[in-house]
Amino acid sequence: MTERLTRHLQRETFRTSRLLDFCSEKELAAQTGHAPAQWPLVALKELVDNALDACEEADIAPEITITVDKIGITVTDNGPGIPAETVNGVLDFTVRVSSREAYVSPTRGAQGNALKTIVAMPFVLDGRRGQVEIEAR
Repeated sequence: MTERLTRHLQRETFRTSRLLDFCSEKELAAQTGHAPAQWPLVALKELVDNALDACEEADIAPEITITVDKIGITVTDNGPGIPAETVNGVLDFTVRVSSREAYVSPTRGAQGNALKTIVAMPFVLDGRRGQVEIEAR
């Protein structure tokens, strides 16, 4: 009887990928705090925030260029670029990646989800495919 009781009392642990937080319109809206109609502005704000952060950390005055056209939204800056390991972390939807975890500002975020949400937005909007290009020096 003790063996049978022990078998029934064993706790089972379930693991759920955080990818689910980014692969539907509902979940992505919850992550960003904005409806899909506002996502282009969310993406632009987050990309500019990242450009400002990079220049600030490199102790250089920011030079930011924003291009919005039929192809999409492009933000370039004179910062040092995103390290490859950071990009890999952004593409790993099981973890949060942020260099600003303890940073508090009313206008610039520190969730560690911003680039993940931007990467996910085109796919969620299209439903079959999406494209995001990340270029760094």
